[in-house]
Amino acid sequence: MSERDDFAKGILTGAVIGGLVGIVVGLLIAPKSGAETREELAGKAKEFADKVQDEYDALYDKARRTQDNLVHRLQEIEETARRKADDLAAKLKS
Repeated sequence: MSERDDFAKGILTGAVIGGLVGIVVGLLIAPKSGAETREELAGKAKEFADKVQDEYDALYDKARRTQDNLVHRLQEIEETARRKADDLAAKLKS
């Protein structure tokens, strides 16, 4: 598993734990009836799930762009090194 996957997994785990703690605290201090509380919690759980998905998508996109940039930069470095090696080889032959 890559560092990117580990980081995303850590963020997601933290968000889920934080959300669950919030739900439990909300249940403990809620002055509403059970049906009202369940309805509200269902809505909040949906909002929370949507936020987690959005954050995960944003994090994944950022990691993907970073990876693409690194690959592109490494290809440029490789091409530069290859040209310099070819130039050096040509000078040594002459």
